[in-house]
Amino acid sequence: MMTGELMRNGFDAVSIPFARRLEYNLALDTLFETSDATELLTFLVSCAATL
Repeated sequence: MMTGELMRNGFDAVSIPFARRLEYNLALDTLFETSDATELLTFLVSCAATL
């Protein structure tokens, strides 16, 4: 759903590499537990930067 929302609003899609799926899931856990998206956003930027 994230990719669809990004593209619908004129942004490029962000691809989560399979090798980094655990890191992504842990960042999501942090978001859900603390309502702080800093770790998740930092992760997503690092994925976008490698494209």
